[in-house]
Amino acid sequence: MIDQQLMDYFKFDLGDLRANQQGQFTDKQRTRLIQEDKSNRTWSMIGGSGLMLIALIGLAGGAFAVTQDHDLGFQIGFGLGFGCLWPLIWGGIGFFVIRNALSKHDIKLARVQGQVNIVTRESYNSQSHTTSIYHELHIGGQDFDVEGDLADVLMQGDEYILYYVDGSSEILSAELVSKAKSS
Repeated sequence: MIDQQLMDYFKFDLGDLRANQQGQFTDKQRTRLIQEDKSNRTWSMIGGSGLMLIALIGLAGGAFAVTQDHDLGFQIGFGLGFGCLWPLIWGGIGFFVIRNALSKHDIKLARVQGQVNIVTRESYNSQSHTTSIYHELHIGGQDFDVEGDLADVLMQGDEYILYYVDGSSEILSAELVSKAKSS
């Protein structure tokens, strides 16, 4: 069943849906996903490099502080803290971010079918004393992070097939299978 509202919301066309039903991406989808992956890798490289720089700044600051102060307790404490621990922590995180950016990412199409259940959740941040509201789509044993206005498009209890990028919440196309039975 073709639904223009679904097509508009998830930004797909009939060609995308037909290819996804066959377990394939269209050239348009593949190009967009590769471009998004390339952009994410670039930002990960920048972020990882920034973390490595923070590690080096800590190392340099620790070395400078140790050479400027002749108190042995300060030299040991500051040297271990900023000369060893700081670079290990920030450098380690930076290393893993860069390694992930350089690793090969396979983009796979996945499919899930089931009844729609859109759930609103709240999380409270005790440090900033703020509450955040987020929405999840539960369908066929899969969870997707979604916007609240999805409830205007996918009806609670209706059965859908969703085609998405495996390992992400990115829904590429969708189709209605059946309406929920009214009681």
